[in-house]
Amino acid sequence: MQQLIEAIFNDVVDEEYAIKINLNNTNVELGFGEKDIARAIGKNGRTATAVRIILKHYARLSGTCIGLNIGANPKTT
Repeated sequence: MQQLIEAIFNDVVDEEYAIKINLNNTNVELGFGEKDIARAIGKNGRTATAVRIILKHYARLSGTCIGLNIGANPKTT
C-alpha cells in the first residue's frame, strides 16, 4: 500500500514528503511541505478524493477499514 501511495504522489508534489502508516494499518497520514499541500489535496479536493476511493477499494479487498489524513509535515515546514 505504501508503494501505491508513493507512486500516486511522486509526480504530484515537488518536494519530499513523508508517509506515515500507523501500526494497525487503518490510517494513512501524509505530510507535505507548505507549497505542496494544495497540490496534494487538488482543486476542490479531487486528488484527495481519488486517493480515498483507491484506498477504500483496497480496504474492501483486504477486509479492513482505511482512512486518509493529509497535512503539513513538521520536518519540511
